[in-house]
Amino acid sequence: MTDLRASVDVDKAATAMRGPDRRSYSDAEWRTRVELAALYRAIHLYGMSDVANGAIAARVPDRPDHYLTHPYGMYWEEATASSFITVDADGRPVHDDGRWTNDGAVNLCRWIFGTRPDVGFFVHGHDVPVATVGSLACGLLPVNQPAVYLGHLLGYLDYEFDETGAFGDLFCDLSACHDLLISRNHGYYAFGRLACESFFRSYFLRQACEIQLAAMATGAEMHLISDAEVARFRDQMYASPHYNYDGATEWPGLLRKLDRECPGYDA
Repeated sequence: MTDLRASVDVDKAATAMRGPDRRSYSDAEWRTRVELAALYRAIHLYGMSDVANGAIAARVPDRPDHYLTHPYGMYWEEATASSFITVDADGRPVHDDGRWTNDGAVNLCRWIFGTRPDVGFFVHGHDVPVATVGSLACGLLPVNQPAVYLGHLLGYLDYEFDETGAFGDLFCDLSACHDLLISRNHGYYAFGRLACESFFRSYFLRQACEIQLAAMATGAEMHLISDAEVARFRDQMYASPHYNYDGATEWPGLLRKLDRECPGYDA
């Protein structure tokens, strides 16, 4: 009886996260919702989520002043295409169904999508390795390969809990210049044209920070890659026809992995 009651409660909780059915959305919005749900679940699958905190969002492609964010309290592994809340450019829900939006997530939608018309998705997370590196005065150092191909995208933002208008203006100024932001003592923001690009930048930023922290933990002197070599390697990387630096190589396999291990995101 206890197990049955628990199952019913879980079903009720999942239902409470859902919005209007698929007929309420255009085909373009529904495809974006599926991609966004996959991105949420991928972040969870790789251990990059933070209970119900953080934010991942998308722009509605055929209504570029409308954005998709999560109902507050949803865990990333629960994300489905129908669970997201559509908000307008002022952060107001388009469908008044009473679900709770997170102010921080809505602000990020307004600031990032409002400033960057080229950005279709973003991830805001609190990964421990990234937050740790962001708490160091040195920040991310050129000590490994992902730091080389991501370093030129990266900027830094001092953490503020109270998101005033002045903070919003500063965030917009910085997000206009960078595709990755580390918030000092806090977390990170990864912008992308597509879901795969946001995932790629999030995943490899974490990897770059993990490698740096592992090297620092040895106590030995680190071998830094020179600025000249960083520039040369980066040019070679992005010019290479043998790999993509936008997640396009990994994304199809990641969707197959989700279908095997965390299915149901397209509902």
